[in-house]
Amino acid sequence: MAKIILPHDPSLTKERLQELLAHQFIPTGHEVGLSGLMGADIYIKKSNWIGVAIKLKQKPDSTFLRINGYVPSVALRVLVNGVLPLLILWPKWNRLIAEVRSFTENEYLSPDNLFNKAV
Repeated sequence: MAKIILPHDPSLTKERLQELLAHQFIPTGHEVGLSGLMGADIYIKKSNWIGVAIKLKQKPDSTFLRINGYVPSVALRVLVNGVLPLLILWPKWNRLIAEVRSFTENEYLSPDNLFNKAV
């Protein structure tokens, strides 16, 4: 799990964040959408095995993102019910989490900040 703390931005909604992530990740073959999972607002799916769930939380002084790896396919999630499969998937989840972290932190701090512009 990764925690990303950005400067407070009340205009950043889950829909806006989903648009920004889609702009970045869909061209590279990922699927991005609003999540139906409990505790997650957005998902990024690389494959049926590799995905991340993102929770956006606005605090009075910061904007907080929590990113977790997960298996996007419900059928495969049932099969991955043990420690060994999770140990195999963990490094792949961490790579995707690092990509999302890099994009959100670097993009937010860039001079051409997409977070405050229309996509």
